[in-house]
Amino acid sequence: MLLPKWLPIVTDYLAEIETEIDKDKGNDKPSDNPIFAYCIIWLFDIDDLGQALEFGFKAIELRQPMARAIRRQWAGFISDAVFDWAEVQAENGHSIEPFFSQVFKRVINDWKLPEQVTAKYYKFAGLALLRTTNGDIKPTQVGDIDRLQQADALLEKAANLHKHAQVKTVRNKIEMRIRALEAYGSQENGSQEQGN
Repeated sequence: MLLPKWLPIVTDYLAEIETEIDKDKGNDKPSDNPIFAYCIIWLFDIDDLGQALEFGFKAIELRQPMARAIRRQWAGFISDAVFDWAEVQAENGHSIEPFFSQVFKRVINDWKLPEQVTAKYYKFAGLALLRTTNGDIKPTQVGDIDRLQQADALLEKAANLHKHAQVKTVRNKIEMRIRALEAYGSQENGSQEQGN
């Protein structure tokens, strides 16, 4: 494993860069440190997402080129790596936070990615609100109308961004669940009024 050898070098490099940035505010020259780039990739490889995201976001800020062996930009690489990780976590009933939200925020606000990528993030965020503790997606298990509406809004956004988002069935199930909860609520309110 090369990370224990290279991470101290990267940490020193970043401290040096910060000092240079403080001294030379007008310098807009991109940073280019291949060791830094490869360390970020290796951190994603070992699922050290906290450190990987910290360094990845810093690489974007510094305009650090991607490692030469990878023909992608940082935003696309990071969004795909976190999405793949989040899928595995969610399917196994594990938390996807805080890493999914950190990247989702950048995907929808800061990064220029293809609509298909942005749509899959919206879809995943919507489906995450419908997951049970074991990772299954079941709108029928959600008893909070606000949560269902929030999930539906995210899924609608995914569908608007990419016509092949495949969210129609889930959205129909959400609509049916909301109607059922509203009907149950109105029946319960009616029976309380009759009891008074």
